[in-house]
Amino acid sequence: MHTGSRLGLLVLAITLSLIALPVCAASKHPHKAAHKKTPPPAASPRARPAPNLNAAPSLQDISSFASAGAPNLALQFIDRDQPDFAQDPSGWMAWERERVYLYQFNQDWQAVIARSAKLPAKVGADFRNWEEVQAAAAWLQLGKGHEARVILRRLIWSPAAPPDDATLSQLRQLVLRSYLVDENLGDAKTAVIRYRQDYPKDAGNWPLLEARLFLRTAQPHAALDVLHGSKGPDAELLTLLASLRAHAEPAAKVMRQADKFANDAKLPVAQRVHAWYVVSQAALALDDPAAHIQALQTGLGLQPGLLDKDPVFGITPEMLWDAYLNYGEDLGNQLQLVVGDDQAWFLAASNRYDAKPVRACALFAVVAFNAHSAQQQAVAHWQFASLMQKQKNGGVVLRHLYLDSKRFPAIASIPPDVRYILANDVLAMPNIPLASQLMQGLDQPPPNTDPAVWQLQRAHVFILGGQPDAGIAALKQLFASGAPVDPGDVLPVLFDLQTIGRNRDAIPFFQALLQDNNLTSDQQRQLLFWIADSYKGLGDYSQAAELYLRSATLADPYAMDNWAKSARYQAAQMLAKAGYIDDARNVYQGLLNATSDPSQQALLRHDLQALMLMPAKHADSQP
Repeated sequence: MHTGSRLGLLVLAITLSLIALPVCAASKHPHKAAHKKTPPPAASPRARPAPNLNAAPSLQDISSFASAGAPNLALQFIDRDQPDFAQDPSGWMAWERERVYLYQFNQDWQAVIARSAKLPAKVGADFRNWEEVQAAAAWLQLGKGHEARVILRRLIWSPAAPPDDATLSQLRQLVLRSYLVDENLGDAKTAVIRYRQDYPKDAGNWPLLEARLFLRTAQPHAALDVLHGSKGPDAELLTLLASLRAHAEPAAKVMRQADKFANDAKLPVAQRVHAWYVVSQAALALDDPAAHIQALQTGLGLQPGLLDKDPVFGITPEMLWDAYLNYGEDLGNQLQLVVGDDQAWFLAASNRYDAKPVRACALFAVVAFNAHSAQQQAVAHWQFASLMQKQKNGGVVLRHLYLDSKRFPAIASIPPDVRYILANDVLAMPNIPLASQLMQGLDQPPPNTDPAVWQLQRAHVFILGGQPDAGIAALKQLFASGAPVDPGDVLPVLFDLQTIGRNRDAIPFFQALLQDNNLTSDQQRQLLFWIADSYKGLGDYSQAAELYLRSATLADPYAMDNWAKSARYQAAQMLAKAGYIDDARNVYQGLLNATSDPSQQALLRHDLQALMLMPAKHADSQP
């Protein structure tokens, strides 16, 4: 097949996927169909060959991993096993396609873009063009039309591999998409005119693209004209929106039809989000602000990750904030509430808190952004967020309203009480790095939360989120407060420090816990053991051996219970590493004499045998 023809099919596929610019454009694994095979006739289970567990996963195995919900594992195998291009160009390209599909599956558009810049110098024009189209599509997903056009123009004007007519047509449609993404409606109109001049008989996807432009330029009747005869959910949703704006259909009828799409679980999420947008606009036309808010809120709640940036159907946090504020002001006028009388607004919202949450949130929103007192604003935000969290997908909506809104340009600008709610929500996802950012500066605990529990949670999140110094500071604040500290609560955080290699920082906290006179003998033994672990991690084997032995003998110098045996075994290993071979041999021999388990005896004899190969440290050479 001619290079241009294959690129044309490729671009056509990309154009189809970008007609609605869905957030989850790759949510249905785009390569799944490529690996689908017709099932064989029923056969005995013995007809299936046993899997070879010693062989590296095949490309089909890797595709299956992604389809089963483990795309990151699949990418790890691709990183490890992708063939070298110089030795196997065809194999490399097959694996590379899978890699890009997985990036799309993860909505990792930056990775798609970066990959197109890392192609081998000798890769063929066909494949290079394919990858560049993927990169252009990724830029469009990120709402960057200019960056997409840079790539598309290079493909259009390529002297090395000029596109054929079909390919050129599709590339020009993508260019139009880029103008719409950038809201450059003037150039979009020019592109439409020129396209119609050059391709007067072309149909395909063009009616949908043209209808989008007409909707953006307030020409709904023209959109209806070009959509006539077009089929499919995207065309029907565009038709519903155009009919609403052209007053060609009653708003109630449009709402009913759009609601069917919105609640059709079989449709992709992006199309359902677009349907909720149409419902919201129909509700506005019907002067039903509560239904308008509910539709916008439901559409946002369907998008736990990146927001759909479709220029026609996209639902933004600003839309929902504006809807709440407008509704709240209307309600305030109906209730004869005076701006500035915050208590009256709070009372009105509280009276509707459970029965009419949309109205309550609207009233809280007005106070949150208009109260004279910063404290009252913060309380209103907290009330709004607390109530929103109780709604369906409320946590997702809250994240968009506060983390993706221009009203809050930085996390520090989000009211602290709302950050407490967001942090708990993000921890449940879990997104530890984001949670650690949300907790920065929140030194005081949220209402009705034990201060020690809060500081421990902060320390744990900071350490896991890659900010160990902040975690250590939170622990210091906890110990300095003088509040009672339960070792069982603190130990997991100290283990976090050990896990990331911050043993020197963990030791003082272990030692502080050890000073508690109310500890039982068993708790003291355990703390000595964990301190020894930290010295072991630091390479101070002599100190570790001492502490392991103290853990073993604290209650009884001759103890041989399971804890004592474990501590003695660790001590023997540390003595050997420190060069005290005779001492290590004595401890091993004591353990051997105290155990009757054959497997443990075999292990101890092996360790004793290994001591014969280790250099000894004599008393006269000790420091």
